[in-house]
Amino acid sequence: MSKPMNKAQKTHKPGEGRDAGSFDAVERRIEFTRKRLRGYPHERVKLARLIAHLQKRQADMANAALKRYDLNYVTYTALMMMYGTEAQTLTPSDLRDATGEKPANVTRICDELVAAGLIERSASTADRRCVALRLTRKGEALVERFQPDLWQTMEQLYGGLSAAELRQVTDLLRRPLQRAEQGA
Repeated sequence: MSKPMNKAQKTHKPGEGRDAGSFDAVERRIEFTRKRLRGYPHERVKLARLIAHLQKRQADMANAALKRYDLNYVTYTALMMMYGTEAQTLTPSDLRDATGEKPANVTRICDELVAAGLIERSASTADRRCVALRLTRKGEALVERFQPDLWQTMEQLYGGLSAAELRQVTDLLRRPLQRAEQGA
């Protein structure tokens, strides 16, 4: 009869273990794949995975900061897109474009924000067939109240970069985005 394994001897299932959340583990897997697949664009894949990994961490950190306001990263983004718009009003399609969410998800987000009294829906003054989404005073006050918590999250993530480095990273990331938008 074999002895039970202690914690140090246990093997981990794929995706589990000490470094399951670490980007180092992702890089090791990309390197292994590079060795197995001839022509594998490992540097581009690594960049894509790094961006996705960072976005996930950023969303998780923002969600933790926003929880006390009964918001999540998606509802936060919708509020911020309205706050950053003249007259704090958008159409649902403008909100979809600004957030990158699908139409059905924009409807759900708006339903949540309307129910919370943070935005209101009304007929557009320019075209009564269109719906206008407007940030309420309550929504505006909430945006201003949670800002310091989100600024702290941004500092935690990007505070190690100088102003010049932030501009450089931003400029570099715009290039693949422009290619994607042009259908490259």
